Amino acid sequence: MKDTRTYNQNHKMKRLYLIVIALSMALPAFSGPKNTIFNKEHINVSVHGRYQHMLDWHDIYNDMLETHRSTLMGVQVGLDTHASDGNWWANAYNYPSISLGFSYDNAGSMKSRPGTHFGDFYNLYLATEFDFFRAGIFSFGPVLELGMSYTTHKYNPQRNAVNQFIGSKILANLVGGLEASLRVHPQWELALTGYMVHHSNGMTHAPNLGTNQAAVGAKLKYYLTPQETDKKIPVEKPDYPKGLRWNIYTSFGGHSCDWELIAKGPESYPAKFRLRAILGAEASWRYCRLLSTAIGIEGNYADNAYRETDLLQMGMEDPKGYSPFYTSVNLVQYLHYSNISINFTLGVYTFKKTGLVEDMGRCFQRMSVRYHLPSFKTGQMFVGLGMRAHYFDRSYCIEYGTGITF
Repeated sequence: MKDTRTYNQNHKMKRLYLIVIALSMALPAFSGPKNTIFNKEHINVSVHGRYQHMLDWHDIYNDMLETHRSTLMGVQVGLDTHASDGNWWANAYNYPSISLGFSYDNAGSMKSRPGTHFGDFYNLYLATEFDFFRAGIFSFGPVLELGMSYTTHKYNPQRNAVNQFIGSKILANLVGGLEASLRVHPQWELALTGYMVHHSNGMTHAPNLGTNQAAVGAKLKYYLTPQETDKKIPVEKPDYPKGLRWNIYTSFGGHSCDWELIAKGPESYPAKFRLRAILGAEASWRYCRLLSTAIGIEGNYADNAYRETDLLQMGMEDPKGYSPFYTSVNLVQYLHYSNISINFTLGVYTFKKTGLVEDMGRCFQRMSVRYHLPSFKTGQMFVGLGMRAHYFDRSYCIEYGTGITF
């Protein structure tokens, strides 16, 4: 029991460190030559509320929930970028902002069926927003939030066995949406928002069906000093690595298999945490400062119980056999902001023998963030954090990686 508690505490601390590291990496990218990002002219504070509805595309929540609606309240402290900062990247993205936020979602108020419990969510996250369109006091653009959540109720084989959606009390929190804003005063701004919200632990603890919510809401933002409408001004364009580049990388993650838990029964809870390791190579073409596209190959290793799970669940082995190794070919789209890139990967498995029960499909998807360190003589090193999924809505594992570009 002591070892389990120590592991859980260390695991929670690692996730907190990731947010701190992400914040420390992101802030320098928002600074301009004058390094004025922390002046009060750049600081804002906002409060927001959302009405949320649990999406049930596959009719999986009915065994647990009688109602699907909850509300969320939150607060954020943000840093803005302005034309006067002299930052070409901020200019190119129409002067984005980054915020540190906290919110409370009363998901536990949804009416649960007898003998089941769904918990509230407490969210700590980083958010960024920029404008697709800006005209005077009106603006419209996307919002992204990434952080961690704490929930008050999770799966328990004795006390909460129907809750197959939340397998741990610490979760990843991912939010994406659109925001329409109106500057009603030089220091006040009102916004209407629409979001998609996802909670998951990335299969670090099974079971983990995760939750998906659609949300609409409103935001009130206060700027510490009066704001003027930014008009783009000429800024010197930064150098960037043009043309063909090669990326060599390795990453590691973990996966707690829900099918293994189902096959072995509740007495096997918690399911074993199994290592995932990746070695990959990409050929990337940087055709402008903001975008690059890559094709690549990956070799994967997965600790597994494929044969045992098939025998317990299906009563037979897969005649095709089993292997802990699988390979893929990938198409990757990069979106660049200074030393940071957001990456979207679509991969196709070219070799895979995972058995009859472990359903990975033929394709996978990955969203990741990379931070590129200062250049070395042999190339530019990077570190990254990503989430791999199957079928576009099933989290498979969280991946921590490093590599080199040359």
